[in-house]
Amino acid sequence: MALLEIKNIDVSYGKHVTVSGCSIDLEQGEICSVVGESGSGKTTVIRAVLGLLPGGGRVSSGDIIYDGRSLLQLNKKEWRALRGHDISMIFQDSGAMMNQTRLIGKSFVEYIRTHEHISKQDAWKKGADMLSRMRLPDPDRIMRSYPFQLSGGMRQRVGIAMGMTYQPKLLLADEPTSALDVTTQAQIVRQMMELRDEYGTSIIVVTHDIGVAAYMANKVVVMKDGHIEDQGERGYILNDSTNAYTRKLIGAVPSLGGKRYV
Repeated sequence: MALLEIKNIDVSYGKHVTVSGCSIDLEQGEICSVVGESGSGKTTVIRAVLGLLPGGGRVSSGDIIYDGRSLLQLNKKEWRALRGHDISMIFQDSGAMMNQTRLIGKSFVEYIRTHEHISKQDAWKKGADMLSRMRLPDPDRIMRSYPFQLSGGMRQRVGIAMGMTYQPKLLLADEPTSALDVTTQAQIVRQMMELRDEYGTSIIVVTHDIGVAAYMANKVVVMKDGHIEDQGERGYILNDSTNAYTRKLIGAVPSLGGKRYV
């Protein structure tokens, strides 16, 4: 049985359908990249998985099955238990999602203590340990820093550290490298893959860059105008697909860390 089954979902805002007929399966330890231009519906799909559609958005048709149960049937208490523990999300600029007037350590401690009944001191140590696992130098100094004092790459590592605190089965990453230079981008991508290798975490990464998708993914889903245009195993999408839009995306691939992977 797949860990996650997105089964023919439509996502609607009022009477307007923004995503239609979307189906994606994800096995344990698998990485799926969802690619496409801005406005194609990529982020809407993963926000639907986490039950965080903005502005009154809703899954108006289909179902989302996680680990054998429908996410659409969960109540608020069940969602609180699931988010951050079984399913985590990394945003485009994790630093921007943090309170700029609070120390990273305070935000991290608060996050940990919403999921676990431990002291502030123990939560601080747990947070610092996670930063160390993300290969961040001097984690205690970072815990005592404000988000704006860190580089974009360091902020993303903090976001990944927070997302991986409870070794979730499923990690949703929304354009996690788009705000970074190509060298840092390559480092973050490799680090996310190491999380899969170490913890068996399944990952859905949303990106407009099919080069990132090609480097990371076991399977690739291509979205356009709110529907799935093409999907399949990485080798098929990169080498065998005859879909005109897929070929156009592949033709626009930049280098990643000085290499081309497509």
